[in-house]
Amino acid sequence: MLMAKLIDIISPIYQELLKKCEHRKISVNLDIQDLTLRIEDSEKIEKFYTTEIRRALKNCVAGDKITLSQSGNRFSVKNSASKTLDAATIEKLRADGFEVRARFGYDTIISLSI
Repeated sequence: MLMAKLIDIISPIYQELLKKCEHRKISVNLDIQDLTLRIEDSEKIEKFYTTEIRRALKNCVAGDKITLSQSGNRFSVKNSASKTLDAATIEKLRADGFEVRARFGYDTIISLSI
């Protein structure tokens, strides 16, 4: 099985996010350590970013910021929305193996380690 490079997964997702955010005046950051990182389960990473970007967009308003990041085998979506996740959502995400940092007044960060 051929492993995809992170850039091939993240590039179309990022381009789509830019379009959605430009219209809504939400800034977008990319904080990727290694775009050449080879990903064994590219569908898992793609699904993670797509789902968490959708969640971030739902909570963000004009002036907020969404950051897609990767460091080693850890992938994250961070947003600066003042609306935070409810306890049930946080519990479900954690039960599904995600790391969640969501506190009122701070950024919400959802991470996946593979």
